[in-house]
Amino acid sequence: MPTYNRAAFIRDAIDSVLGQTYPHFELIIIDDGSTDGTSKIVAPYLTDERIRYVRQENAGAASARNHGIALGRGDMVAFIDSDDIWDREKLRIQTAVMDALPEVGIVCSDFSALRGSRILETSHIRSFFSVLDEYALTYDDVFSRLLDLPVEGLDKDDAVYWGSIFATMLFGNIILTSTCLCRAVVFNTTGVFDTSLETLEDYDLFLKITKVFPVALISKPLISYRYSENQLSGEKYFDKVCANLIKIFIKFISTIDDEQFLRDNRKKIRNRLGHYYAQQGYFHFSREELRESAQCYRQSIRNNLSDYKSYVYLFFSLMPVSISRFIRKLK
Repeated sequence: MPTYNRAAFIRDAIDSVLGQTYPHFELIIIDDGSTDGTSKIVAPYLTDERIRYVRQENAGAASARNHGIALGRGDMVAFIDSDDIWDREKLRIQTAVMDALPEVGIVCSDFSALRGSRILETSHIRSFFSVLDEYALTYDDVFSRLLDLPVEGLDKDDAVYWGSIFATMLFGNIILTSTCLCRAVVFNTTGVFDTSLETLEDYDLFLKITKVFPVALISKPLISYRYSENQLSGEKYFDKVCANLIKIFIKFISTIDDEQFLRDNRKKIRNRLGHYYAQQGYFHFSREELRESAQCYRQSIRNNLSDYKSYVYLFFSLMPVSISRFIRKLK
């Protein structure tokens, strides 16, 4: 559990771990230099021998998660952000799936959306990860198989899908970190989180893992993902998100040696890259950073000649700021 200034929420997260019906776990809390009294909230829990609390100098979520992985003593690793909440059956269900599917490297799940104490959406995975609806994908499209065994804790309407999902993940993430249970040996093959990435370090790692290992997804929501005001994924960091999407996408495309896949998906790959540049371009356009906006839209057009909006925004990015400001007001 990495944490940074989540004193208002960390108690709920810890309680959700301690309330698991699966008893065999250790909880490692890595405090990434919190200054809001987080340590005082955690202190009463430290009489529980299953909990370890470690402070480090502020180095980011990737560093904190890697620190926790290094300290872990089990053969499986689960992640939880310090403002999220696990369902009490999460670990029991996921370890049962791990036992049933020794091939898989990750077991993840659907999740609910939470703001304050209010559930915004019970099944939130499709709303959160746009790739599923952008490409009109069902779970059957993404995963090649269904687990044909009963799992205690799952209802008859719940399902466990599994298979190789790298081809889907390449065009967009579908794995939420706090839902994950990973085999510890996976990290020996793929490495851990890239600390040079301030955002999307989880997506980068999951691409490395899904390139090698199958994944299982449980259709039942097993965590509540909390929306808060100061999350890293906000508008302030959107430029870094776009830049890292481009960087990660190009990096993993370059690792693919399946020439048939590259030929069959050439247009899809170029359109996706163009889409990322267009997103980054609009971020700069909205902030009146017109030179950067024009550079991004040129890259968008180079990759996707049919994206007419990029031509329009490129044109106005080359105009005086007063004109771009007028266009934004019209939009």
